[in-house]
Amino acid sequence: MKKTIRKRPPEFWVEVQKLTLMDNIFMNVALEGNIPCVEEMLRVILGKDDLIVKSVQTQKTFQGFGRSVCLDVYAEDSRGVRYNIEIQNADDGADFKRARFHAAMIDAHSLKAGQDFSELPECYVIFITRNDVIGLGKSIYTVHKYIDDVMEPFNDGTHTIYVNCSAENDGSDVWKLIHDLQCRNAEDMYLPRLAERVGYLKGEGEGGEIMSNYFEELIQRAEERAEKRAEKRKSENFARSLLEVGKLTLEEIAKCSGLTFERVQKLAATMQRA
Repeated sequence: MKKTIRKRPPEFWVEVQKLTLMDNIFMNVALEGNIPCVEEMLRVILGKDDLIVKSVQTQKTFQGFGRSVCLDVYAEDSRGVRYNIEIQNADDGADFKRARFHAAMIDAHSLKAGQDFSELPECYVIFITRNDVIGLGKSIYTVHKYIDDVMEPFNDGTHTIYVNCSAENDGSDVWKLIHDLQCRNAEDMYLPRLAERVGYLKGEGEGGEIMSNYFEELIQRAEERAEKRAEKRKSENFARSLLEVGKLTLEEIAKCSGLTFERVQKLAATMQRA
């Protein structure tokens, strides 16, 4: 049976047409599980026409002992090399130490118990930035480690790359990628796989339906988060009222309000300081 495409108001399609691959919402949909597109991007950035990607995931979360991290794009190639592609429109989102942290988190989840450190796979952290965060006017920066004095490379298998989307047109393949990432119209794009995907998602057929469903999911998640915040505020206000009365123990207030004992403790301490 032919799938029914739901009608959307004209305003929806106007907003969709404004999106580019530099917008996280559109990038998530365009690249999720999309091996051909991510492969095309990595081949251009690394200059490796024979690179074969075998898996792609967007919004991949790695849990750490302290802070966790959510990667925009996480991919693995046929040789087991790991890749993290980050789209950053704000300069502070491309802090150099953030690249270090991302690489560390990927490494921490790349070995199983008992594996030797020599088995740690190569790892590329690639930041695609709206502005030139390094400031040398290049379209792409590849960061290397070197041994002091002799300037011999220190090959620990980690690589950091910055792609500068504000670079001027030099006719290179990297610049064509930069152009396409900021291009609204598929017809004006250079890279065929990316152009095909953008055109598909901006059409009013099944691709447009994918975009529509994604937006609806985002709205639903936002509404659910808002409801949870409202319920939490309601429970905390109730707990504060009980604390003011002073007739119940903290354990009893926690049970009545539905809050954790630790949260009630914090509320009580805050009220005492006020």
